[in-house]
Amino acid sequence: MSLVSGCRPTNEYHEPPPPDVTVAKPLVREVTVYLEETGTTEAVERVEVHARVSGFLQEILFQPNDDVTQGDVLFKIEPEEFLAKRDLAKAEVRLAEVAKAKAENDLARQKEVFEKGAVSEMTMVRLQAEVDGSAAQIDAANARLSQAQLDVDYTEVQSPITGRIGKSLVKMGNLVSSQPSTHLATIVSNDAVYANFTISEQSYLSFVDAYDPQEKNGRDVPLYLARASDEGFPYQGTLNFTDLTVEQGTGTFAIRGLFPNSDGRLTPGLFVRIRFPVDRQKDALLIPDRATAVDQAGSYVLVVNSENMVERRDVVVGAKFGPMVVISAAPNAEEPITAEDRIVVDGVQRSRPGAVVNPVGTELTVDESLLNPEKGTAEKPAADEVEKTENSQ
Repeated sequence: MSLVSGCRPTNEYHEPPPPDVTVAKPLVREVTVYLEETGTTEAVERVEVHARVSGFLQEILFQPNDDVTQGDVLFKIEPEEFLAKRDLAKAEVRLAEVAKAKAENDLARQKEVFEKGAVSEMTMVRLQAEVDGSAAQIDAANARLSQAQLDVDYTEVQSPITGRIGKSLVKMGNLVSSQPSTHLATIVSNDAVYANFTISEQSYLSFVDAYDPQEKNGRDVPLYLARASDEGFPYQGTLNFTDLTVEQGTGTFAIRGLFPNSDGRLTPGLFVRIRFPVDRQKDALLIPDRATAVDQAGSYVLVVNSENMVERRDVVVGAKFGPMVVISAAPNAEEPITAEDRIVVDGVQRSRPGAVVNPVGTELTVDESLLNPEKGTAEKPAADEVEKTENSQ
């Protein structure tokens, strides 16, 4: 048998095609740069209601968590003992008035006799002293009457502020005391809350560079607040207080904001996130956060040039807005980043500087409300509401 050998194709190396990568030009937008911190909420007004007279608790006139108005009667303490003391004080006033009338009458009669020389001067001095003493007795009796009336009034315990009251801490029928005073209930205001937080010394420098907290316009700084369950920062308030010094032990600076609470969802004691603007950039470059990378030399992005070759650009990553971040050229960058560069936004792992790629273009989008939330729909405090709350402090 003869063997017939045929020609077979030889193995040849074919260079793989350039990998596909998604590229996009940075978005150019005006953005507001924020500082973000955590803090806690605090009631603008918080009052512990105490008994001011001693007696048996006769009536409780509210339910737990009721909204109460300043002046509302909350508790009634048995008043009979204090009514009796008031009536006694009224009688003492009338007795003092009668004594004064008699002293004045005696003085008037003896004055006529004194003018005829039948009464000594010492007698006239004594009679005048009795008139003056009886007048003082009237003043003392009136003071005791006022105190007795106060005690009667205190048997009706009124709300000192407008707000929401908690549960009664004393059951009806129990004896309450004024010395020491019995804590009856607690009321907190709920139309607005404070948010207390601290910032670092470096953040404080950024803050004072943007706003002068000692000037009136420093109070116009908008603050944005979010609870743990909130998306974004739905509550807007204003700067209310800044500390006088930086705390040297911790290197922090205390700030307090005032936030309206018309829906009652901002409960005192909550842990919250707060942010406020410190800078505005008119032509900021925004790219997806996933398009940035970091190595020992710092942050960088990959750019596809006109020859579809990948280049590295060192950048500084700035403020974050949702999935987007602001970038700018690093101080030691050989070539700056521009709005016309094609940034690799997907496929960074398949790209390396000097390699040729197949760029597939896409358009970037961003939620504009994230860039300047003060232009959005956050709940803003009415000017008269904030002024009224601040003036009450």
